Amino acid sequence: MHPLKGRRIFHKGVDLAAPYGEPVYSAGNGRVISAGYSPGYGRTVHIRHGGGYSTLYAHMSRSLVRKGETVRIGQRIGKVGSTGMSTGNHLHFELQKNGRLLDPVEWFGRRF
Repeated sequence: MHPLKGRRIFHKGVDLAAPYGEPVYSAGNGRVISAGYSPGYGRTVHIRHGGGYSTLYAHMSRSLVRKGETVRIGQRIGKVGSTGMSTGNHLHFELQKNGRLLDPVEWFGRRF
């Protein structure tokens, strides 16, 4: 059940609770394909990695990168927040391969 909309909605990623302002790091090397704001996801960064992989980081309080920038694995790309449709401080993280959603939890600790 979506906490703000009051109905069932598929959750595309994983939510990682963290204190406001904690750093958000890139999960892999890549290029920032978007960095901005959307009503649902709030402040976001979307990174394209090699091999068809991409990652999305959402609900951040601040983005530290811009569209077109190259990022390295472990680089700070933003700060945890509660922007957009959010009920508290956390990072929403999505992982895709060739546009198909993957379960990010299965990939924790692995490289792509």
